[in-house]
Amino acid sequence: MKEIHILGGGFAGVWAAMSAAAERNSASAEMIRIALVSKTPDLIIRPRLYQGASQALSVPLAPLMKEIGVDFRVAEVGKIDAEARRYRCSGGEECEYDRLILATGSKLKHLPISGMQEYTWSIDNFEDTERLDFHLDQLDPNDPAENTIVIIGAGFTGLELATELRSRLGDKKRIILVDQAEQSGNDLGATFLPFIEEAVAVCGIETHLGTTVSCIWPGAIKLSNGKLIESRTVIMATGLVASPLTRSISGEHDAQGRLKVTPDLKVPGTESIFVAGDTAHAFADANHATLLSCQHATELGRFAGYNAVHDLLGNELQVYRQPFYATCIDLGEWGAVFSTGWERKVEKVRDEGKAIKMQINNEWIMPPDPALGKLKIFEKVALAIEVEI
Repeated sequence: MKEIHILGGGFAGVWAAMSAAAERNSASAEMIRIALVSKTPDLIIRPRLYQGASQALSVPLAPLMKEIGVDFRVAEVGKIDAEARRYRCSGGEECEYDRLILATGSKLKHLPISGMQEYTWSIDNFEDTERLDFHLDQLDPNDPAENTIVIIGAGFTGLELATELRSRLGDKKRIILVDQAEQSGNDLGATFLPFIEEAVAVCGIETHLGTTVSCIWPGAIKLSNGKLIESRTVIMATGLVASPLTRSISGEHDAQGRLKVTPDLKVPGTESIFVAGDTAHAFADANHATLLSCQHATELGRFAGYNAVHDLLGNELQVYRQPFYATCIDLGEWGAVFSTGWERKVEKVRDEGKAIKMQINNEWIMPPDPALGKLKIFEKVALAIEVEI
């Protein structure tokens, strides 16, 4: 029995499991066992956590894995020994593999700010979002520090969170975005900026741009320009870095800690490890590296699952390519902006953009229902090499 082990129950890991199971089924390769190891029992729809910790965003993995014939276990992986082809789980158990797919995702980037660890909130995972939701429900509207919400980071996540909080909390809360960039949404490019500026103004979001946070206390923050802001709700939206498990594997890493991989998603110098999702630095086309996003994670997972099976069978591997790229940012009651291409050509804004964002959130990124049955699930995740997804 040959073993394919997939580490990580996020978008990349789940799509890798479905893709690998589909290829095993189509090749009648019964002697390949596929196992998915996840530190949580659920797939968390992380791109939607800016909306709050709804139970609809926590999708149980066991029924889906059972339907497609993938072994599933909940455990945290502590170390990978690439030479010996084994890894260690929480509790000390060691597992051996023939092919490994590393898909353990990313986490919030921590900044060297005094008080960040002790006095901030985040929407980095479901549990953190639940804690933030509970905290927001307890705020005293008559206390200026409790009535002020500061979000550090005015990029994609910070903007979605700030505008959504305005919709959720009403007009009486003071919501502030802080960023070292001179413009909100600076990383989204020039085509998005006029719409972002308008939405931020319409939603009544204050901005402190071109500055950083130098210190955080239980009831206030100090900016590098000397300004003091009273707040008991400081939320970090400072970007992402790859899972620290990437450091268990020898190879070249990028600035975000991702492993640089070959076009077929292998780690150079290894024969047994594929990397997918936010742990992989891959090229979606000839000129553009993938981003830390579920849009790229799902397709990286599909290719990694496909290639892991065919590598064991001695077949030709597929080169990962994902030529279609789109960006859609939710901007609360103002609407949303939807663009296509790496140059981010804006296609839809306001209500039309919002309709696409809702379709992305509620349909496109959701995993298939186990009730569809194995064959229908395999149809949905079939690796369409020649088709733009």
